Amino acid sequence: MVKIRVGTPDDKDALEGFVRSLVKEIGEEFDQKRFEWGISRRLYDPLQRHGIFVGELEDTKEPAGMIVAELRVDPYGLSEGYIKLVYVDKQHRHKGIGEQLLQEAINHLKKIKVQRVRINIKEDAQDAAKLYQKYKFKKKYEVLELKL
Repeated sequence: MVKIRVGTPDDKDALEGFVRSLVKEIGEEFDQKRFEWGISRRLYDPLQRHGIFVGELEDTKEPAGMIVAELRVDPYGLSEGYIKLVYVDKQHRHKGIGEQLLQEAINHLKKIKVQRVRINIKEDAQDAAKLYQKYKFKKKYEVLELKL
């Protein structure tokens, strides 16, 4: 069983481990400075600090996954939620943890009255795509990238 809870500064090492694993899986390099800036903002900023959720195994209290849900305001003043990062440890995948994390993030974003929720996913993230489709996320645009 998994308990979903708001992330705290005590989770920083586990969160860093998840982010390191995620960037490795997608073939990117971990950027310590970027992580420190992002995690500090998400753990301490009054508007963002309740948007990190950790899936914790109830028997061992071991973190098994995380999700980051942010509040953003678009150029027209509409508030939107943005799912920035979702990660479930490989050994705990396909057990419903990602779905529990996503539901908690959506509930959080509803509470803070966002008007829509967005998420970007990698083209080859088929399991994630199926989960988001189950929650009625729809493809709205494509993002192209050029590495310099």
